[in-house]
Amino acid sequence: MIMERAEALRLLALDRRTVPEGEEYRVGYFEPSDGPGVARLFYAVYGDGYPIDTYYIPERLAEENRLGTIRSVVARTASGDVVVHEALYRSSPPNPNLYEFGVGLTLPAYRSTTAFFRVTQLLIELVGDDGIDGFFGEAVCNHIVTQKLSRHVQAVETALEPALMPAETYAAERSASGRVGCMLYSRVDRDRRRILHLPNPYRDELKFILDGLNLDRELVVPDLTPPDGGGEIDVNRFPSAGVARCTVTAPGGALAGRLAELERELRADNYALIQLFVDLGRAWSGNLVEQLRDCGYSFGGLLPIWFGDDGLLMQKHFVDPDFNGMKIHSDRGRTLLELVRRDWERVAKGMD
Repeated sequence: MIMERAEALRLLALDRRTVPEGEEYRVGYFEPSDGPGVARLFYAVYGDGYPIDTYYIPERLAEENRLGTIRSVVARTASGDVVVHEALYRSSPPNPNLYEFGVGLTLPAYRSTTAFFRVTQLLIELVGDDGIDGFFGEAVCNHIVTQKLSRHVQAVETALEPALMPAETYAAERSASGRVGCMLYSRVDRDRRRILHLPNPYRDELKFILDGLNLDRELVVPDLTPPDGGGEIDVNRFPSAGVARCTVTAPGGALAGRLAELERELRADNYALIQLFVDLGRAWSGNLVEQLRDCGYSFGGLLPIWFGDDGLLMQKHFVDPDFNGMKIHSDRGRTLLELVRRDWERVAKGMD
């Protein structure tokens, strides 16, 4: 039986083992024997604050790698200690061939080495093969290191997620005093021609983002006719992060009421943010965007091949997004921040 999070953390707290500094290391794809070392690495960097159980539980991480839902690369020392971990993994996108790039961390004593760079180089070789058509990554904006890394792997800024992560996630390193926003980077290696319905309120914003991507898209004016049906929403809650990620699976006139009910629940549970993903391959996406704007949602950015077709991120904050506190590396990123801020201000001022 695979242990639960509480038991895994208890055992990690009792583990007094220290990793020697300056050892030689080698880089390779994850092996089941790396599981305990990965767990110790996550505990050393994040304490008990990392929100995903899998990385604290060796057997679970081994099984996910066996299934291909996570593809981990590690740097391990001659003693077998894991000092770097990074992965491509399936997360929120409905498209199983779009992986997330992340969960990258390095033991402090090895941050002056090239270990993390070498892990990244090996991991990125998987993109375009073995069912991985592309990837996205969420680079934190309390510093610019991971934003630079995202650029290094030829990913570009396509969306901004202010106040996405709780400060507690970074408590062990004391690198954040409040919630941390993320810049979302995307790269698509295996593409085909797709229709993209371009919602009129964000026509210029999406064209700006598309200009930095090598995608084959037929841009189509969406149908604004209100669709029939009651409106259905698929909701994924992340209580430890205070974030809900939602997709409208069926549009309809009752959508606004369903969203209002959901938002009341989330506010009562002290959630910080609700994100809603719109399938721009659907003709009804234009009407949906108008409904979401009327409900107080604002622009977040483009999500290439999120559904197979491209997605649009809309979001509503229940906390201050703290745009001024975000550290942004590139000119493109700073432009995207201003586009996102401008539409958030439209909502904050109650203006259309």
